[in-house]
Amino acid sequence: MDEKLTSRLIYAASESCADLLYESGFQAPDPFLWYEAAGQRGMVVSALEYGRARAQARTGVEVICSDNLKQRFALKRQPEYSALAQVLAISKALGQNHWSVPYDFPLGLEQALTRRRIRLSPKRDFAPGRLCKNALEQQAIAAAVELAEKGLARAEEVLRQSRIGSDQLLYWQEEPLSAERLRAEIDGVILQAGGLAQGTICAPGVQGADPHERGSGPIAANVPIVLDIFPRHTASGYYGDLSRTLVRGKAADCVWQAFDAVHEAQKRALQSLRAGISGKEVHELVEQCFSERGFVTLVEGVDQPCGFFHSTGHGLGLEIHEQPSLSRRYVDALQSGQVLTVEPGLYYPEWGGVRIEDVAVICEEG
Repeated sequence: MDEKLTSRLIYAASESCADLLYESGFQAPDPFLWYEAAGQRGMVVSALEYGRARAQARTGVEVICSDNLKQRFALKRQPEYSALAQVLAISKALGQNHWSVPYDFPLGLEQALTRRRIRLSPKRDFAPGRLCKNALEQQAIAAAVELAEKGLARAEEVLRQSRIGSDQLLYWQEEPLSAERLRAEIDGVILQAGGLAQGTICAPGVQGADPHERGSGPIAANVPIVLDIFPRHTASGYYGDLSRTLVRGKAADCVWQAFDAVHEAQKRALQSLRAGISGKEVHELVEQCFSERGFVTLVEGVDQPCGFFHSTGHGLGLEIHEQPSLSRRYVDALQSGQVLTVEPGLYYPEWGGVRIEDVAVICEEG
């Protein structure tokens, strides 16, 4: 691909395309066109969305109603109401026959444009500005983290109010407390506060040994409950992320030992964070901490992986998982302004899992 290519094009729904939301500032469930070429940045939306798009658009992005393309670009005739017709019209008006596009650009549209001699070059880092967050973005993420904290506070409240039955199950409001019910309480509080929680993890007991198991069924006393809450702030589109491990009753010694190790590992990782250190180095500090405390990781030759077998953390922003990464494979140096989660965990099928997760901003000094 031509590294000097500066003309860029996206056709997607910004509610599901982080690059488009970042570049346009406009949240929409339906696909629309955004472009940058010849010193111009613009997006084409329907008359239905025109007013809302103008109110939300990023500074410097021109909002064009699809009904006015002929007038805006001095075309001989109004293009058809299709993405293909719009791209062809704008390409001709701006003198462009080669565009940089995201890797997930629609294949059908790409093939149709290629047949009409419009070249498209996919680019992984389509919006490199997303890697480091400015002050406003950091504030938006902090607001999303506050939503997660509200959800956690509700979970703690429900668990405190619950009682342990003679069958060693938890009861709340005179009914068995299930993972589904606890998750609904978490998600409901977040919704009322202006967020959307999808996929909240509430995994009790041995279910917590699978890091991404959402959790189901009645919650027993005296077992770890892995909570992973990652809401999206509906106003900004940015995500928060938070994990805690709670026990209603008395935790077993093995759970306490794992909790202490995870807490220490996270502490070491957080203390190591600074601009210049690599994600790989941070991850290795966590692995070393677990090794020192005798926690074994097994992945190959077992029915279920155990120990510490995921990354230490990930970037956070308009996507719940984005670059950079605190993992064995991420050898690049961390940069000031990057926002990451730090979430070491230990998982064993005999009793469940422990995970602690918080969000950090990389600064020059730490």
